[in-house]
Amino acid sequence: MKNSDKIISVDISSKKVKIGIISDKLELETVSVQEYETIDEDINGFAKRFDMKDIWNKVKLGIKNVIKENKPKKIIGISSCGQRMATVFLDKKGNEIYGGPNTDMRGIDSAYLIEDEFSEEELFSITAHSPFFMFTLARLLWFKEEKGVEYEKISKILMLDDWIAYKLTGEFYTDYTSLGESLLFDITKKRWSSEIIEAFDINPGILPEIVESSTVIGDIKLDLIKEFGINQKILPVIKGCGDTQANLLGMGVIEDGNIGISLGTTAPIHLVIDKPIIDPNLNFWTNCHIIKDKWLIEASTGGTGRVYDWFKNAFISDSKRDANEIMDEFLSKIKPGAGSTYAFLGPELMAIKNQTSIKRGVFIFPPPSMIGEELPKLENFAQSAIEGICFGILENFQALLQFAQSEIKTFCSGGMAKSYEFCKILVNILNQEIYVPKFKDSAFLGCAINTLIGLKLYQDYSTIVNNLIKLEKFSVETQISIKYKNIFKEWKNLKRQMSKL
Repeated sequence: MKNSDKIISVDISSKKVKIGIISDKLELETVSVQEYETIDEDINGFAKRFDMKDIWNKVKLGIKNVIKENKPKKIIGISSCGQRMATVFLDKKGNEIYGGPNTDMRGIDSAYLIEDEFSEEELFSITAHSPFFMFTLARLLWFKEEKGVEYEKISKILMLDDWIAYKLTGEFYTDYTSLGESLLFDITKKRWSSEIIEAFDINPGILPEIVESSTVIGDIKLDLIKEFGINQKILPVIKGCGDTQANLLGMGVIEDGNIGISLGTTAPIHLVIDKPIIDPNLNFWTNCHIIKDKWLIEASTGGTGRVYDWFKNAFISDSKRDANEIMDEFLSKIKPGAGSTYAFLGPELMAIKNQTSIKRGVFIFPPPSMIGEELPKLENFAQSAIEGICFGILENFQALLQFAQSEIKTFCSGGMAKSYEFCKILVNILNQEIYVPKFKDSAFLGCAINTLIGLKLYQDYSTIVNNLIKLEKFSVETQISIKYKNIFKEWKNLKRQMSKL
């Protein structure tokens, strides 16, 4: 490989279209980030839709911009990832009938159709996922029930990452990581579920072929080569994966016992296992990892990055200084416990059966009438919000340990991992060493690693991870960790009391 070899990574997250150029040494060189909006289709906010033309135009513009800025001599491949539960329906001409984000809950109106055919236990034993209404199957049945004419036009069902690959090549493929979020996949048999497909009379022809992540599925269309300003005739497209799996790969989470914390809008936590484990309590999800014969069991903390962004926008966004710098300054000054200030803003133990309940955000703190107590300031509330996020992560982290069969090693990456002060708090609350990659937007690196494997420039994932991913270790400060252990007990006690309100 030459030093000039470059890889293009495409990442469509919950809010942004992100394009990166990465070197073959996994150095992120050039980035384009564009925000997009989802469309609300009903007054209650359950039904949401992508503007697929807008997203595709942003993908194309982002690729053109990074190529123009980077001026790569040689691009060896392009790969992608996308939010896992996002779905696209195409007609016979390949035009988009529907594209829905992971927040599209229209399937709630059709969940009864699934419940009529399968018990919760039966469906979870096949797919290792619930609730029914969140996934592709429920959305498909919603179209069948509510939009019969459009339903009859559906010729292909794709997950969002599959759609990116289709737009680049014209080919229809999915991979094990992407379709695991469809509720149409048998997790233990690693194939489309014939039981589910037959139960709902789904035409198997609308389902794409399944390949491994890192499979070369074709070349970019010639008209796109010209439009992007690429100075070469052929550019291979490598099948990508779900964004979470790409993120895990990019931070080096590939071995049994590795735990990866993805600090995005939400914070799913994944444990790598060597066989599919179905949670007997029907709560924690199981999915395929990118690495063949590796699975993931997942506990989701909920809206962590959403809470972090809300606090910055609500309380410190008017400052002339960068809000992230102010948050870090607050966190560096305040002692554990935030002056007896506690935040309950959403992040907590994954509990699928209770997820539809509406909970209020709450701060608990010493009021001005308390004599002898130091009154909380803005920095105390900031620290309590961060500690609340970390306590929610801890609850899920501890829950996953019951499934671990190997020695634990913990990693994290994502937006909040860019904060050194946040990582210090998290490591002490978890009481576990944490390894954080140099590049926190590690989904880009995961796509690039898939490309290196797909082009057979490396024989295995371990060699790439060990040789090319640079990690920083955060160590536990024992005395601080002990303090947080007691604070966490108080936080949980207060949360139990609030749940009765």
